[in-house]
Order: sequence, then C-alpha cells, then structure tokens
Amino acid sequence: MTTLLLIHGRGQHTPRDFPPDRVPAFAADIRARWLQALNTGLAGAGLDPVPEDTRVLFPYYGNAFRDAVDAREGHGPGPDLAQWSTGQPMPDDLQAVCEVKAHLIDDVVAHLSAHPPSAGREPTPPDHEPTPPDHEPMARGVPAGVGRPWWKLDELLRIPWLRDALQYLARQAGVSASVVESHFTDVAYYLGCADVRDTVLGIVEGALAEVDPGEPLVVLGHSLGSVVAYDLLTRMDPNRPVSLLVTTGSPLGLPAVQKHLLGHQGVSPAPVPAAVPARPGSWRNGYDVRDMVAILNPLGPYLAQAVDGQIRDVRVDTGDEPHAVVGYLENAEMVRAVGELLATMNAS
Repeated sequence: MTTLLLIHGRGQHTPRDFPPDRVPAFAADIRARWLQALNTGLAGAGLDPVPEDTRVLFPYYGNAFRDAVDAREGHGPGPDLAQWSTGQPMPDDLQAVCEVKAHLIDDVVAHLSAHPPSAGREPTPPDHEPTPPDHEPMARGVPAGVGRPWWKLDELLRIPWLRDALQYLARQAGVSASVVESHFTDVAYYLGCADVRDTVLGIVEGALAEVDPGEPLVVLGHSLGSVVAYDLLTRMDPNRPVSLLVTTGSPLGLPAVQKHLLGHQGVSPAPVPAAVPARPGSWRNGYDVRDMVAILNPLGPYLAQAVDGQIRDVRVDTGDEPHAVVGYLENAEMVRAVGELLATMNAS
C-alpha cells in the first residue's frame, strides 16, 4: 500500500470559540477539499482518481500551531521588530523569531529590487508617493521601527522600503498588507521558535509513525507545509522509501528560510534532503508568479540538487487566489506525477 502524506500550511486553525468536539470534522473537511482538488487535477491529466485503498494522512496541526504561538505571546509581547531593532534585551526565542522575520522581509525586498514586476504584471501605483527621507536610522541591519503596525498608512509612509514591498505583495496576491505580515510572522515563529517547530513536527511525525516504514511514501506540502515537509524528510531515515515529494506555494527559495532549516549549516543553497530520491523529477514544485509566498521560484536553482533535474518546477496559474492550494492541485501538470506514480504502484 502507498501512503499519501498531505501537509497543510498556516492559517488552518478553527475560530477560538469553536467546539472542541467538532475539530476532527473541521480537519476532515480540509482533507476532503485537498483530495477533491487533487482528483480534479488528475482527471484533467486523463488519470484515475486517488485509489480508494491509498492511505491518506492529513496530520492537522492548525490549532496546535496557533496555541503554541499564543502560549509564547502569553508570557510577553510578540515579535516586535521596533523593539528588536533598537537592541533592547529580549528572550532568546523571541529574538530569534524577530531575526527570522526581519531577514524574510529583507530577502523579499532584495528580490523585488533585483526583479521588478514584468510587463503586464505591474501593480497599480499608489495615489501618491511620499519623498523618502535622506536617511533612515538603522539597527541590526534593518531600518529602525520596522515592527510598527505596518498595515496602517501613516506608519507605512514612515518606512518607505517596507511600504513598497508589502504594497506590491499585497496587490499581487489580492490580499491586505496585514495578511502578508501574518505570513511572515507565522513562518518566523516556526523557524525561530524551537517549541513551535517541535509541536508541528511532532504531530506530523506522530501520524507517520503508524505507517510501516517499508511502505512507499508520497509527501505533498503546501506553503509552510513545504517547510515542514523539508524538516520531516531531513529527520527521516534516508533508507525509508520516499517515492515523490511535491511542494506548492513554497517559500523554500528564500535564504532566510534556508538558513533555519533543520540539518542546514546556514549557507545557501540548502541541499535537497537525502530522503528525496537522487533521480530527475523526484521533487515536483508548483509555483504561481503571483504567489507572494513562492516569490523565489522556480525553486530548482535555489537548492543544491543531488542530480540535475531532481527538482522539476511547474509554473501554474492558480486563478483568482494565487496562493490557494486548490488552484495548485487542480492543475493537471502539477499533479500528473502523483497520479502516474499511484497508478504504477497499485498495478505492481
């Protein structure tokens, strides 16, 4: 039997007042939407749906992730970059979260500076452009005051480089700048706070522990779930048979992400985990050029591959929601390898 491991991204928690006894049904509904989208993509590729005897794991960590962050912030303030940039003392884990968050923003700004929007994708300019100050105070390598509530216009105008980056990303993704900020914050918490990462990985590894280690495994991770998948495969026994890794909407190309991956020494490019087979196409990565999270894509050039073509990138048009997993999974070329692999394994 083949196991299909689906690893979701951030923002999948329930409302805080959600009845605890309904959480399993909430998670099952997300799993069902993933499978429905995947089967739509397989049908578009002329392939059969996921076989009924395939073991499909969907380790749900949405509430546990939120609660782990809440527990950390319950003992003090959250990752305030304004305080961090002044050099004021902070708890070690919170300082690490701030450092990751600041470096994520810096990576995106650097990329946008080097790769301005192409023709046909130019964002709508703001109504007015304030004159940038001659000099912005710097601390720890970033302009002081970065941690202010940047979705407020008056604050944004005081931080031109950050305003430009967030407004561009927000327009490209069709979301508010506060949503962009929340993506950075959650990724930073996962990478910078060991307790948060261990909580998430513990849930995913716990689900996988119930599977025979000799059983073929297909791993599919979306968004933050692609980072979780990387860490999972890094800690996994390299002799365990992983047939295929699929990532969508992944931030793994960002140097700030790579620096904090498990088993990595902080130098880009990060290596493909040893558990991913050293053959062409064993890692399929989908990206939409409008996806703010997958801004450094195609992914192949940003990672050290064991063999040429180990990562096969697929450019996807995900529709009206550039970062939504459904748009990725409904794409026939994106999921073709999954369907062909499942069909081959079930025929053998």
